[in-house]
Amino acid sequence: MTFHLRRTFPAALAAAALAAGLTACGDDDTSTAKAGGDQSAVKGTQASSSDLDLSGVTLRVGVQKDGIRAVLEKTGALKDVPYKVEFSTFQFGPPLVEAAGADKIDLAWVGNTPPLFGAAAGADFKIIAAVREYDNQENSLVVPKGSPIKDFKDLVGKKVAVPKGSSANGYLFSGLKREGIDPKDVELVYLPPADGLAAFTSGRVDAWVVWDPFVQQAEATAGGVAVQGGEPDEHGIGFQIASSKALEDPAKRAVFADYLKRLQGAWSWAKENPDGWAEAWSKDSGLPIEVTKKAAVAKASRLTPVDDEVIGYEQALADLLAEQRVLPKEVDFTSIVEKGVFQPE
Repeated sequence: MTFHLRRTFPAALAAAALAAGLTACGDDDTSTAKAGGDQSAVKGTQASSSDLDLSGVTLRVGVQKDGIRAVLEKTGALKDVPYKVEFSTFQFGPPLVEAAGADKIDLAWVGNTPPLFGAAAGADFKIIAAVREYDNQENSLVVPKGSPIKDFKDLVGKKVAVPKGSSANGYLFSGLKREGIDPKDVELVYLPPADGLAAFTSGRVDAWVVWDPFVQQAEATAGGVAVQGGEPDEHGIGFQIASSKALEDPAKRAVFADYLKRLQGAWSWAKENPDGWAEAWSKDSGLPIEVTKKAAVAKASRLTPVDDEVIGYEQALADLLAEQRVLPKEVDFTSIVEKGVFQPE
């Protein structure tokens, strides 16, 4: 079995809104990956529907600088899969949701907010599993060393960079709501992660709200300090989303179930071996090892079904963003959830 890496790099994400469109789909670097890895770490799981021929299926997985491809390679989790796996790289969550909705990818891991923007825009995708980070934290409020900003209440009148439609966007609005701050009293600068890092590094913004590993990158390379993060403003929840069209194909559904079990096994290994994951993550992403070593600990995660607790958290966030008119309309979170695809063992 081989699996192919199709690296897709964004061409233009100026406003970084959901409507900004897909990242560029040019195949700048196509290669065949070595899937051997640490084969003893993760045992492959056969597709649940043994009567289906999966040999002709190609699973198109969208990734970010999230370490997924690295941990799958490191553990050899995909070594014996009876299908092909093709990876495409995107900057962050909203374009991944749009890509899934347009059936340009089959599957992706995104934060808690991009699916809400996607649902409000009518994107044709479903959530098939939740991702729960063990530290219950995905995002942080990052400020320069020595900054007087210590909490969301200190952001009044300040210039704050955040990627629009991202989990950081949802986290920021939740934090402002908790402090009773009107978002209009904060100067929001919507920038995708790479541009946000540049703005933060150059001092063009007073704070940056973003997720790991960009938090660790800001700390290591730009003198950043994370002053807020996690509960009660977020709960470290993300999602595996899937193309609705792909879900209609029984073979693809079987592949989704198989792949997610393999990813669950790889993440279990990563939790116990963060340094091993960090080394692979650094090599795959180009991030410095001092960044990925911290990020590997912070991003330790597991897959779970979308339960009532998750639904409650997400509906509350959807209602808040609709109330603030960040979303163009109200979203019924349960309408974008498809249960039964991921079956934890």
